[in-house]
Amino acid sequence: MKPAIISTLLATALAAPSLIERGSCPANSKYPAGAISPYGLVPISSSHPSKKYGFVPKGIVTPNDLCTIVDLKIPDSINGELTLLKTCTLTFSFPTPSQAAPHKLSFSGGGHFTFSGYLTGFGGDENTSYDNQPLIGPSPPFPPPVMKPGSTYTIADLPCGILPGSGGQTVSGALCSQDSKLEWEQTKAGGDGGCPVGFFVVVH
Repeated sequence: MKPAIISTLLATALAAPSLIERGSCPANSKYPAGAISPYGLVPISSSHPSKKYGFVPKGIVTPNDLCTIVDLKIPDSINGELTLLKTCTLTFSFPTPSQAAPHKLSFSGGGHFTFSGYLTGFGGDENTSYDNQPLIGPSPPFPPPVMKPGSTYTIADLPCGILPGSGGQTVSGALCSQDSKLEWEQTKAGGDGGCPVGFFVVVH
């Protein structure tokens, strides 16, 4: 199975320094108000390699089969400052199901996930399948070895590398697992009524 994926550099617009208070949520899930969340989630399946799932509201991962491609749009500048050499920190906010409520989150398994990035500018869409994925790019060098509910995990902390004058670029990657089943409803950084759930990028 192709390396599971998530983009090596996924950046976020940090428009304001104020943090969203959320005392009952996992540590480090207080995101700046401008944190970027994905604009698209696209499943792919190794057991149905030609199937095109298109964009879906919930990400899903199953052992050695379903992966979810995560698409984010990173601006080329924030408040007049270029993001080219800024640092983009990608995290996965993984609350417990009760912390995530009213949003859906379910998990079972050993918590071993893999991440592989696609080339900047390429992402999943309605025509994406396991056999027709975006071009493979660099992957986060030190992803967490295990992820389980109740924590927020740093996936990558790297230069953003968004080209000036591009108007912003898509950064994308896929999340897979050999031993775990995960389904999550991606929220905005504010949590949309619960704790934040899913992937977020902060530019700093």
